[in-house]
Parts: sequence; C-alpha cells; structure tokens
Amino acid sequence: MTQASAAWIAAHALAVFIVLPALAALAAVAVAKAASRLSPPGRRRARAAGLCLLLAMFALLAAAVATPGRVVRFDDALADALGAAMPAPLLWALSWFTALGDRNFLIALSVCMVLGLLYAGRGRLALFCVAATAGGGILNWLLKHGFARIRPDFTHDYATVSGWSFPSGHASGAMAVYGAACCLAWRLAPPSWRMPSLAATAALVCAIGLSRVLLHVHFASDVAAGLAVSLAWLALCAAAIR
Repeated sequence: MTQASAAWIAAHALAVFIVLPALAALAAVAVAKAASRLSPPGRRRARAAGLCLLLAMFALLAAAVATPGRVVRFDDALADALGAAMPAPLLWALSWFTALGDRNFLIALSVCMVLGLLYAGRGRLALFCVAATAGGGILNWLLKHGFARIRPDFTHDYATVSGWSFPSGHASGAMAVYGAACCLAWRLAPPSWRMPSLAATAALVCAIGLSRVLLHVHFASDVAAGLAVSLAWLALCAAAIR
C-alpha cells in the first residue's frame, strides 16, 4: 500500500501540485467563515483547540520520524518514486517556484514589511512581524539541529540544499512570512480583501511546501511538520498582539 500510494503520487505529481494548493485555499476560507459565525468566547476556544491540534500534529510527526515506522517508510518510498519519475521540465519549473520560499528572499520580504510598518507608525504590528518571522526562523533552526535528520538523496541539479531536513525551512519560513503578511492584510486592508488574501496565502504556502517534496529535497513529513509548527507559532504571535 505504501509503495502503491507513493507511485501514484509520483505519476500524478503535476496534478497534485495544482489540486492540493486549491484545496488548501478552500479549506482556509471555509475555516475562516466558520470562525466568523462563532461568538467571541467560541472563537477563543476554537483558536485554542486549533493550536493544540497543530502542536499535537507536530509532536506525532516528530515521534514518527525518530523511530522507523509507517511514516518513515512512506517518506522513503515517495522520495524514491519521485526520484525515478519526475520529468526534467517539471523539476526546472519547480526550481523557480521554490525560490519563493528561499531564506534570503523571505528575509528581505520580512524586513520590508517591518520597515513599512515602522514608517506608518504601526509599532505593535512591526513587533508582531519581527516575532512571527525572526522567531519562527530561530525556532526552525533549533528544531533542525535538535532532530538532525538527513535529507533524501537526489541526483538532479535543479536545487541546492544544505543543513538538516526536519522540519522543512522553506515550508516553515513561507508559513511564517506569508502568514504574517496575511495577518497584516486582515487587519489593515479593506474587509473585501480578507478572504482572497487568505486563500492566496494558503495556496502559495502549500505550493511552496509541495515543491520541496516534488524536488525530493525534503521528505513529506518534513514539510507537514514545518507547516504545523510554524502555523502554531504564528497563531501564538497573533494572539499576543491581539
């Protein structure tokens, strides 16, 4: 079953790359609309439950990758299947797309956001942006060195990587920076921009994470863990500034 699932994903990689971000966008909008219908105490309870769910997801993934089991077997099978099946043109396209999650690009983007907020006199929001992005980066660095997971082997020249694998820095950084930008748009932009910005952010972050798996420079669990822990950190920062 593990081998068959991995082979199916590898054979339909382009469709997966298109469909999953679209589903992520729809899910984000659905959750936001459901939350908007709750009372303020209900929203607080929902946020707390969501935070606990994200932390539990990360803890389960961390435990799973620490001991060989079903998750590790699927990671290995998917990496092997992708390494054998991914066509060069798709790898080339993904190599350009994954640059949107590159550390230097995200740092530059977050610095621009902080400076813009300071210039506009939004000191509290600038502090939120620093905490969400820089704090998220520090957290990812600590976790990477704590788990010290080796990356999957890959033989193409469409990506250059260094450092440990778990959790994914691209996925974690994209969630922190683009998620922070979405939070700012939610607070500062007209209400009509809220749902489109949320949908676009969810799709973009999901696509960046998928690009790391399809380029087979990260295992699937690396990306899932990076998204979960970074979203949890972002939620904590947003709650603090709220």
